[in-house]
Amino acid sequence: MQIFIKDNLNVSARTDACEMDLVFDKKETSFQQGTYQTTYMNPKLSAVAESVPYAEGRVLRQHVTYTAQAPLMLTRATVANVQGVCLQEDGIASRLNDGSIMIHYCISRWQGEGQWRHATPEYLGIYPATEHEWEKAWWRLQSISSWSTGAYYPIVIIEDKQQGKAWFFTLECGRSWFFEVYGVGGRSGMKSLSVAFGGADEPLGFAKKMNAGDIYQSADGAYGVVQGGFEEAIQTLVAYWRESSLVPGGSPLVFNDYMNCNWTNETPETLIPLIDRAAEMGCEVFCLDDGWEQKQGTWFPAEEKFGENGIASIFDHIREKGMQIGVWFEFETLRAGAEQLIGADDCFLFRNGAMIAPERPLANFRSEKLLAYLYERVDAMYKMGVRFIKNDHNNTEQIGTTLYGESPAEGLEKNEQAFLAFIDGLRARYPDLIIENCASGAMRSDAGTLRHFHIQSTSDQEDYLLYPSVLAGSLALMPPEKAGIWCYPYPLVFEDRLNLKLSDEQVAQFADGEQTVFNVVNGFMGNLYLSGKIHQADAYNTALLKEGLDLYLAWRGKIFESVPIFPCGMISLSARTPYAVGLLHEKTQSILLAVWNLSSEATSFAVDLRRYNLPECAIVYPCKQAGVTYTYTQGLLQVSFERGQVARLFQLH
Repeated sequence: MQIFIKDNLNVSARTDACEMDLVFDKKETSFQQGTYQTTYMNPKLSAVAESVPYAEGRVLRQHVTYTAQAPLMLTRATVANVQGVCLQEDGIASRLNDGSIMIHYCISRWQGEGQWRHATPEYLGIYPATEHEWEKAWWRLQSISSWSTGAYYPIVIIEDKQQGKAWFFTLECGRSWFFEVYGVGGRSGMKSLSVAFGGADEPLGFAKKMNAGDIYQSADGAYGVVQGGFEEAIQTLVAYWRESSLVPGGSPLVFNDYMNCNWTNETPETLIPLIDRAAEMGCEVFCLDDGWEQKQGTWFPAEEKFGENGIASIFDHIREKGMQIGVWFEFETLRAGAEQLIGADDCFLFRNGAMIAPERPLANFRSEKLLAYLYERVDAMYKMGVRFIKNDHNNTEQIGTTLYGESPAEGLEKNEQAFLAFIDGLRARYPDLIIENCASGAMRSDAGTLRHFHIQSTSDQEDYLLYPSVLAGSLALMPPEKAGIWCYPYPLVFEDRLNLKLSDEQVAQFADGEQTVFNVVNGFMGNLYLSGKIHQADAYNTALLKEGLDLYLAWRGKIFESVPIFPCGMISLSARTPYAVGLLHEKTQSILLAVWNLSSEATSFAVDLRRYNLPECAIVYPCKQAGVTYTYTQGLLQVSFERGQVARLFQLH
């Protein structure tokens, strides 16, 4: 299938104080060594677009190198401007609000990530109001700062149900970015939609002064079209993300002591029981989250917290229990006075002469002394046995830094590139080191950043009952093996963080095992990430947790090869209804299906799975827990829940 009908570029510049859109004469496209190369020429600016096909030719990954032919101020430079989307020769104006064309995009916020929305073009403002052939109706999506997914995710899917096709577009950009979906031609002349996207635009704070011969390279992006709809587009993107990743996705089974657990309150008293129970449950890594370090930004252990032999005694105990050691870092955040410790006056980021976020200053990754210091601190922890790092990013550079580049946005871009080069350097120095990406959950989880990491935190969501919405949305944003999903039975909530353990009343609430089951079912839909005060679990819940984790470890290989299915579509964070989402393992033609009753009442609902043509269906976890019954007839699954807020894991094969 032809991926696009016409691809151009959408570029703006100022010359002699005059803003202009640059129109290119397209030259011939060549194909050499697996890369399409298209040259565009303008008297003031040339552009070379390099496009590499992935996923058996269904996806093009593209970036553009812009070269000034004369002095100018570059104010907008796209990765692509794809035209001909939903092309219909007799026009699409009458279809902009009838539901036959749908635009899918995804909202993000702290603890509320992965919230997909589905709208007609007209609802978003793409509707013609005149008969003028030059009228442009458009909708813009953007995010500003190094929290590239702090407001929206850089992904748009346009589904044409009439033609049975879906076009998809994604940016690999861990900084500010924009998308514009537009139609041109007025009521009678609008034949199709177009999508322009990139990481360089003046509303994002970008402007680059270029002299003749100067070069600017765009972010990377990817786009394509498939037969089918939203689900087929996502499955194609999952294949592309796997193929283009710099590191294989997935991680060992990790216990992390932060979420709904120690909340930085790390002492031998809080850690040793958890280490022992995590080992009993089959965990392969025990990760100390925030709280092990003296001061943030120094990355020396707070030895006094861990007894006579310091943190080494905790690390020794983890190893004795057969697990690898993990620790939390926040490489991009320093502390006031860090320049004296590091010996680098240039270790901080500034904008217009003022330090950005002076109370928690941000790191300049183009500082050689800072890089040497961070490598030294990681090396020290590596020599102590650390083989897993969770890197967090809890505050942002906002619009960027003027420390280098022509504008804050260009400075933000250069610092992002330097940070990712540092992460790549860590992986090169320590090939057996697993590195997790976190940014207050998933506030920086664009595909470009994820290429460099083994696993991504999908959320900081603290309520397991809200997690199905987050994890389902996240499965459309990253491959399952990179989607780190919290599983935290026996939660110690944040307000009780100074307590060492749950109260007897709290423990009694979990006696029926349903909370444990719900959490484990959540974790099965990606890369299960364990926490919670599991050492306080009674024998019944401990057995349920062990049953689930054993099954997860046995099936992890299949989970990490699967693609998501959405038989019930997406579900909002506020929904209180039954819901289901699954993982399809295409090689064995089997599905793991998570089914939840998110309401507080007994209920039943049906899941239509006929399209997958799988004759057998059974509950595989938990095997002996009562309270849920089902029938499965010719692809229709009918599930009855005797109570609310429960979950079950089904297998279809």
